[in-house]
Amino acid sequence: MRVPEVAELCEVDPETVRVWVREGKLAARRNPGGRVIIFCRDDVYTLLGLTPISAQNENGPVMATAPPDEP
Repeated sequence: MRVPEVAELCEVDPETVRVWVREGKLAARRNPGGRVIIFCRDDVYTLLGLTPISAQNENGPVMATAPPDEP
C-alpha cells in the first residue's frame, strides 16, 4: 500500500500518514529507488485495531479485541 491508499483507508490526510511514519507509529519501507513509501497491509490493519489479513478468517477483517458481552 502507498500513502494515499493508507490515508483513504484510515480517513486521514496523507500528511498524517507521513507523521505516523516519522513518529514510529506505522512501519514503512521504501521502494528500491527510495522515493515511494510502501506499507504492509498487516501493519495498517494493526494500527486500526483490526486483525491482520494474514490472521483473518474467511469472514474478512475483525476487531482485534472482542466487545464486552451485553447484559
